[in-house]
Amino acid sequence: MDLGKQFRMARRKAQLSEDLVLYCARHDYGTRVLSNTGNLAVVMRTMGRKDVRAAMQYQHPDLEIIRTALNRTNGSSMPTTT
Repeated sequence: MDLGKQFRMARRKAQLSEDLVLYCARHDYGTRVLSNTGNLAVVMRTMGRKDVRAAMQYQHPDLEIIRTALNRTNGSSMPTTT
């Protein structure tokens, strides 16, 4: 049985929406690996991408990471709001 069929069976068993597809995991994977490693080359290699633009379509960074980085750069210790 292929991975796609296993996923669909598990999704049905868990009573999850059919909108949830296995392909969604690529975006989550790419985002988490880049966030935790900061290494786009690793993300590209593990996802089989050679073009930065293609790899970046899987990135969905949390805006809080950007706020923290900017505050650190500016020397600000003010709390962030969402």
